[in-house]
Amino acid sequence: MIRFIRAAAAAAALCALTFSLSGKASGKAAPARSTAKPVVDTTDRPWYHYIKEEMPRPKIPQVKEFRLSNGIPVYYLFSETVPLVSAQVYIEGGGFEVADEKLGLHGLWGETVAFSGSEGFDRDQLSAYLEARASGFGFHGGMERSNFSINSMAHYFQNDLKKLFAVMQAPRLAEEDFEIIRTRILKEFERRDENPAKWASLGMTKTFWGGTARGRYATMRTVKNLKIGDLRDWQKKIWRGERLSVAVTGDIKEEALKNLLESTFGKMARDEKARPDLTAMHVNPTVKANSLQIMPRDIPQTTVIYKAPGMKHTDADYYALRIFDFLLGGDSFNSYLTQKIRTEKGWAYSAYSTFETDDFTGTLMLFTQTANVNLPDVVEAMDEILARPEDFISREKIEQAKLSLKNKFVFLFENPAQYMKLYLTLKWDGLPLSYLPDYAKYLSQVTEADVLRVAKKYYRPENFTVLLCGPPDIYQKKSALRPDKAAVLEIEK
Repeated sequence: MIRFIRAAAAAAALCALTFSLSGKASGKAAPARSTAKPVVDTTDRPWYHYIKEEMPRPKIPQVKEFRLSNGIPVYYLFSETVPLVSAQVYIEGGGFEVADEKLGLHGLWGETVAFSGSEGFDRDQLSAYLEARASGFGFHGGMERSNFSINSMAHYFQNDLKKLFAVMQAPRLAEEDFEIIRTRILKEFERRDENPAKWASLGMTKTFWGGTARGRYATMRTVKNLKIGDLRDWQKKIWRGERLSVAVTGDIKEEALKNLLESTFGKMARDEKARPDLTAMHVNPTVKANSLQIMPRDIPQTTVIYKAPGMKHTDADYYALRIFDFLLGGDSFNSYLTQKIRTEKGWAYSAYSTFETDDFTGTLMLFTQTANVNLPDVVEAMDEILARPEDFISREKIEQAKLSLKNKFVFLFENPAQYMKLYLTLKWDGLPLSYLPDYAKYLSQVTEADVLRVAKKYYRPENFTVLLCGPPDIYQKKSALRPDKAAVLEIEK
């Protein structure tokens, strides 16, 4: 029986072979065939763009926008990847509206609200409630826009939002809770200069922006000036419908969300004419270009910060700026700044560049920390790097930068809550809805000439203010572009 099966299988295989060679079911010899390989069209395969090193047009999440019955704007992005919901309650205005002698009020108010609870739901009850559900409630303060954040498992979210809305609407603001938060903040301020990088960053903010709205910061003195009554008055000023917008991402249906928000935020009073004027933040740097200052500290290494004016986000040169920063110092260990300062010379562990943009202006920054003995060489090297961008800009490197930036682009969308923050940032910066879909296209259009032009316009060494944080006598002029002496800068803790 086994022999019969094998014989039948062999006969069938021979028949199939004959058929495949001749195209007919006969035993005649097949004509000679061409040895050329058939051409297979693979351009429609989903992996084809990887071979071509081309980025496919991404499927960008679609944020829905609507308004509550009282006019409060809502931004909504549904995602059921995980059973979580994240809500951000944004407040326009804040830090820049606080009087000079009470700086720190806005942040202290927000933290106390999130900590203290309400009259019927005090801090211990609030803490126990959140911990039992693994829910989160916090505050992040800013100069022109701040937010309360709520993070919940999907089946807890509706109840969480109702309870936390009641806290934000009528916070307890107890004296003892206020003192707990203020004491913690004052202790943090006492230790500010224990971190040279953070201390120097604060010094650069003061140097660069001066007495403008962007240059002010809270100190131990201004925080000590605050009373619990200041927080209660601030609650009445800041917690108003015309200042609010709500962003929600995650596993909640649109209709359920609308009903939930209408029953809470939708009942708040709102006067569109009373919205704060955010153009108060539209200020220019006051620092004199090419100034050099030192914050004296007896420490073994010196922090070096370079800062210069940049551009707003909607500037046509933004894409060229993005590529130049990537090549200069934004690509971590592969960037030119890191290769020269860290790898070749061993002068620093970290050396990088970054930039910021918004709806009005922007800044450019370089940062490193080096052993004191290396400081003159580091400043000279950084100035030479800025003065000669053609040394590290080429068509090949620009193409590599484009490819890397395009490949990183998709990660903007892996987390719905993270993407919502990006979406709103772009909206507030004045970018069109086509910005993200067209990002790769405009990045591809940047030429070597564009990058060099941006480098020579914005990154000229003399455009930068330099701030050092290190021993008082550490600066020795070596770069011909810099002043003979460093002016001493002392700022208030």
